Amino acid sequence: MTAERYSRTAIALHWLLALLLAFQISLGWALEGHNSPELFARFQLHKSIGIAILLLSLARLAVRLFTPRPPASDGPAWTRALAGTVHWLFYLVLILGPITGWLLVSTARVQVPTLLFGAIPWPHLPVGQGWHEPAESIHGAMAWLAIGLFLLHIIGALRHQWLLGKPELQRMIPFAKGKAVDAAIGALTLVFAAMAVAKLVYVDKPRAAAEQAEAPVVPAPAPTPAAESTEAKPEEAEEAKPEETSEPLANWSVASGGRLGFTARWNGDAVAGRFGRWDADIKFSPDDLAKSRIKVSVDLASADTGDGQRDDSLKGSDFFDSGAHPKAVYTAREIRHLGGDRYEARGTLDLRGVAKPATLRFTLAIDGDRARVSGATRIDRTAFGVGQSEWAATDAIAAGVDIAFSFNATRPAN
Repeated sequence: MTAERYSRTAIALHWLLALLLAFQISLGWALEGHNSPELFARFQLHKSIGIAILLLSLARLAVRLFTPRPPASDGPAWTRALAGTVHWLFYLVLILGPITGWLLVSTARVQVPTLLFGAIPWPHLPVGQGWHEPAESIHGAMAWLAIGLFLLHIIGALRHQWLLGKPELQRMIPFAKGKAVDAAIGALTLVFAAMAVAKLVYVDKPRAAAEQAEAPVVPAPAPTPAAESTEAKPEEAEEAKPEETSEPLANWSVASGGRLGFTARWNGDAVAGRFGRWDADIKFSPDDLAKSRIKVSVDLASADTGDGQRDDSLKGSDFFDSGAHPKAVYTAREIRHLGGDRYEARGTLDLRGVAKPATLRFTLAIDGDRARVSGATRIDRTAFGVGQSEWAATDAIAAGVDIAFSFNATRPAN
């Protein structure tokens, strides 16, 4: 028996693909502008939708080849040939479009891994850079072809339904066994709604916020100790004197649960992260600051911003280049007491093979053999080469990066 309507599976796949394609075309027009968290998120969503379209299209093709479907509409040979051509070109667009996009991602200079909808890892294709330009040209052509086919498909369906009086829409639109006017209007409304929604996801925030949020980076060099001694206030000098009963220099062990975090600003938005693996070698006594020293080693590959794709980008050669420079090391041998529980450490930060002076301030509260430490500083990422080529500019990602830390430490009992 000849089917009068398409199967429920075919209908579901048809309309799901139609909505996803409309969304994807509209989203594609929004993949422009300055580097920003919103643009990054749009690209990731575009990749996820593309792979979803590829998989659903293969399923739709299998349904078309192996399940019964209504016979093709009768009419002149040229109209039937055009209808068949449009349908098969749609399969070409729905399959070749995502594949060329996959090639673009796989051959991009900055290798950002693909996580479908932020959760499912999707591999890169094992192809060379020579595929990039052809894939880019074909991908763009597929987008324009998709727009043309979309219009031809809609015009053809409406022509058959109302000009020729053939119940084409009833065969594909759900719940349209009777008059198809309402169903057709509803279907078109959904398509245009999908396009509108794509324009609203991850909208860029005003760049004015970036200008307001950006604070000047405080240079690391500080006055010499001799100059400080002449400028220090008497009460501060008094506080800095060691007590008569001095404590021996101790090796402090950092307890688990400490935090070493960083905050960068991307188009004015704060992007916060932390390093999951770091260790510290601390020899410190408030009564013997001249011999006290601090050394902190940070595993750069442990950077975590809550976005796996962004985290892998940070590890790459454009940012931390953790393959060549796996650790950042901060060493301080000059520690000053600023009064009360406030201290300042001056030392050197070695990051990405570049060593620069870095000063941080911290508070220290010692209770017996336990201590609580917290502090912060700001560094200029560009001074260490963190952010290469297009990321070197500071109009999108600010130069200043805030570092904050807090931890508990213990020392051997006396």
